[in-house]
Amino acid sequence: MRTEEARIGASVRVRGEPGLPYELRGLTGTLSGTWANPWGVPEDLVLEVRLDDGRTRLFWNHELEGVAEGA
Repeated sequence: MRTEEARIGASVRVRGEPGLPYELRGLTGTLSGTWANPWGVPEDLVLEVRLDDGRTRLFWNHELEGVAEGA
């Protein structure tokens, strides 16, 4: 997910990034918070996602992809 696409309320899907637990890959949820990278890299955001199963988790923006409306 590109930085400019990260909007609170956006529907997202967890990508199949290496290093992510297998059980998270492909899950969907709603973006509920954004934070700037604490190490000062502006194009990298920390994103809080409320997953559809009720859990809340933090991801880097490159670990997520946007989901089109109605998809």
